[in-house]
Amino acid sequence: MNVHVNIMTSESYQKWGWNANPFILKIDPKLFTGYHVQVEALKMHIADKHKIAMISGPTGSGKTSMLKWLEEELHETNPVLYISKPPQKSDEFIDIFTETFGVSFWQRLIRWKPNLQSLPVYINGKLKSQHLVFMVDEAHETNKDVLEWLRVLVDQIGSVSLIIAGLPSLEKKLKDELETFDQRITTRIELRALEKADAKDLIKKRVESVGGSGTVPFTDSAVDRIFEKTGGFPREVLKMCDRLVHTAMDKDLNVIEVSDIEDHREVPQSNVRVEQPVVTFSPKPPSKQQIDELPYKQKKILEILSKDNWLTPTAISEKLDNKNYQSKGHAIRAMNNILHRLMIEGFVQREARGKAFMYALTPRIKTLYVEK
Repeated sequence: MNVHVNIMTSESYQKWGWNANPFILKIDPKLFTGYHVQVEALKMHIADKHKIAMISGPTGSGKTSMLKWLEEELHETNPVLYISKPPQKSDEFIDIFTETFGVSFWQRLIRWKPNLQSLPVYINGKLKSQHLVFMVDEAHETNKDVLEWLRVLVDQIGSVSLIIAGLPSLEKKLKDELETFDQRITTRIELRALEKADAKDLIKKRVESVGGSGTVPFTDSAVDRIFEKTGGFPREVLKMCDRLVHTAMDKDLNVIEVSDIEDHREVPQSNVRVEQPVVTFSPKPPSKQQIDELPYKQKKILEILSKDNWLTPTAISEKLDNKNYQSKGHAIRAMNNILHRLMIEGFVQREARGKAFMYALTPRIKTLYVEK
């Protein structure tokens, strides 16, 4: 089988005045947009020198972008420490802090560094009268002992704002396992999705960052449809724009209209046998009540996808109890049928990744699970 791969270069985008693809999934603090109320709450939390804040939201909602933007905003006025992923052992924080604040020549000479007990004294001595903004991303990935140690550390540092960010499961973990930590959270910020104007601004900032103008080549109505299709999730907005731009390049289009979005397919239809029409988004998005009325297995699949984005049918099947099936092959075939039904009804979406299809919740359903 011959596979055509279209490799885009910087020259490919010149007809729109771009010097590169603006929709690559990368974190750039200068391009952060939206969440105005949440940003103000976070800035107020720091200005008032409160101790602990928590940012929660599903994958792709903009948590890391917000933290990196905040790091950029504060670096001239406050000492800022950003950790992209927390360690699994508390004593690993010792190296993190000493690398940030440093040790004296004589301390290096005798290979001295603080231990867990003396670390607060070391940090207070380095801060003097300054207020530390300490940000821990992906906090849901660490364990109970590390989170509890962070609480104790923050209690002993004179002037610090700890901001932890993670998936919605982080809040449940704290409520169920670390009540003392949970009670110390002063500010709770939830990121769900961008407003329509902010989704447009995200596209505009991205386009202009590579030399383009406004939202060109997307028409205003196309931008509105992108917002509707993605539910305003920042990462989904960027992914859809990237796919549409590449399709426009293949078709030699100068403008991307609503009709181009409606006609867009992840995989060319000529290469796919479709026994039933595939609809990624139903005309009327499903509601919470419709989720509750689904059969047990379908609800279980949605719960799995609410915690792990973009899974293959095999991966989903392995997370379910498949004792009722004769073999693994039977289980996967049944899973494909269920996922196809959920896709037609607007609960899940799929993408072609190489030779495999991967599934995720549609943005609307993802929002409903965040609200639960």
